[in-house]
Amino acid sequence: MKITFLSDNKTENSLCMAEWGLSVMIESQNHKVLFDVGASSLFLENAKNLKLPIDDVEAVVISHGHYDHTEGMEAFCDSNKDAKIFIHKNAIAKSYGTDEKGRIESYNCGIRWSDDFVKSIYDRIVFTENIVSLNDNMTIIGNIEPLKEYPMAETFYRPNHEGRLVPDSMDHEQILVVKEDGGLYVFSGCSHTGMMAIISRVREVFPQERILGIIAGMHLYPLNSSQRRAVVDTICDLGVKRIFPVHCTGMDAILMFREKLGENCVIASAGESYEF
Repeated sequence: MKITFLSDNKTENSLCMAEWGLSVMIESQNHKVLFDVGASSLFLENAKNLKLPIDDVEAVVISHGHYDHTEGMEAFCDSNKDAKIFIHKNAIAKSYGTDEKGRIESYNCGIRWSDDFVKSIYDRIVFTENIVSLNDNMTIIGNIEPLKEYPMAETFYRPNHEGRLVPDSMDHEQILVVKEDGGLYVFSGCSHTGMMAIISRVREVFPQERILGIIAGMHLYPLNSSQRRAVVDTICDLGVKRIFPVHCTGMDAILMFREKLGENCVIASAGESYEF
């Protein structure tokens, strides 16, 4: 398997730029899948500079309904006319975060696709829920319930059917699991429901399989130091072979992982490729 980060918060490759977003190219067993499309068309420019063609991608998996994982979709669809788009049935909606004082902010951090654009690609969209087999070694998993002992790190708000803003349960979040090398590689966009909840869900679906790798934005930066340390230590004690903490994990948490795991924690960035 080969993975290439086309969009991330940081880069050390002079051919690429960085942004607050995530997009990962996954090549496994003759399948080529894009996991998220970043916050803009930047992922596409990076792919071009890396000489990675996009037109042969067979599917796009969207992790959840936030702009920093979906805003590049129009650019993708202009470059690739055939790939199916796998997105949770509840993902396309407005979403609002909160400021430092807990006040709901006015800008929409959800999916910003226009109605006309959605109509133009509607025949390519596969609305997902629960568990969907993408191909012979890739599975999309939803229905991730937060754990009481590891609550969500941040609350977002969405309009309900009456137009009133209510807390978002993040029921539109989903992950991609790739089975290879006798184990599982787990891809998560932001892990808003909690990385431990995601791991628990993977074990529920694949009880006999070992998790070999986690490639994920883990959204640990809003936590205080002790909360962050508790999550990092618990994940590190699972015996996962490789961990790629990217995007919204936060540098403090990334360094905690590196301190605990050494080179088994890979500090990845846009433009970098890794083969397992």
